[in-house]
Amino acid sequence: MKIVKSTDRYLALTNQNRRCLEILPFAVPFIIVGLVMIAGTVQTTKLECQRTEGNQIGCQRTTTGILGAVKDYIPGELRSVKIVTTKRAGIILVTTTGEVELTPYRASLTSSQEPIAERLNAFLNNPQQVTIRVEQDDRWIDLLESSYLLNCGVAIALYALEIHTHMSCKLDRDADRVTIDKKYLLYCHRQTILPLPTIKQAQVKELLYSIMSGGRQPLYTIDLIPFDAEKVSLLVSIESLTKCQQLFDKIDRFLCHQQRS
Repeated sequence: MKIVKSTDRYLALTNQNRRCLEILPFAVPFIIVGLVMIAGTVQTTKLECQRTEGNQIGCQRTTTGILGAVKDYIPGELRSVKIVTTKRAGIILVTTTGEVELTPYRASLTSSQEPIAERLNAFLNNPQQVTIRVEQDDRWIDLLESSYLLNCGVAIALYALEIHTHMSCKLDRDADRVTIDKKYLLYCHRQTILPLPTIKQAQVKELLYSIMSGGRQPLYTIDLIPFDAEKVSLLVSIESLTKCQQLFDKIDRFLCHQQRS
């Protein structure tokens, strides 16, 4: 941040802020991993079983997701069906060659799985029923569980986009107003105009994300405090407290001179 013009009647400051471009790359890994998790887990599984002569039961499974559908055959003959609640296994198909999970992906345990298991077991115990088709739809529950990384990435990106890339602050005693212009990466600009006499004081504040970052370089900003309104933050990231204090002193002297006059 630097002072563009400074007189007894006019004070202009400007700042180029790269904080937005520094934060945005941190959102990319969260978004990519989140999308991969959604593509791999947000799926639905259909199981079709058919009874042949000799009371042998074979099953075909169709798994459909964002990337398409995959069909495969359950090895062996279906003997029974059970629900395992440990390690989130869900519905287990017991066949002549071993146990197979109904869903080839990591599925959440839900109340809808018990009716599916009951239908399959009823089919196994009814020799008169030739075919059965069941479906386990995990799309919504898995979307909620898998989207947290994506949501984190989007939140980081939105936070970064709320940081301006350019700021100018003009304190004009002749026009009797303060004009703050902020330009953003995706937005055009935002302008705030306040009557100069309504500004009570300026204050230096350490930015929250620099406080939470532990041992990293602290960042400071300058706020304008009106008498009867919410503070207006210049959102200027300044690494040097001394430099920030110098700018603050300049603004504060201008405001004090305005109040005395």
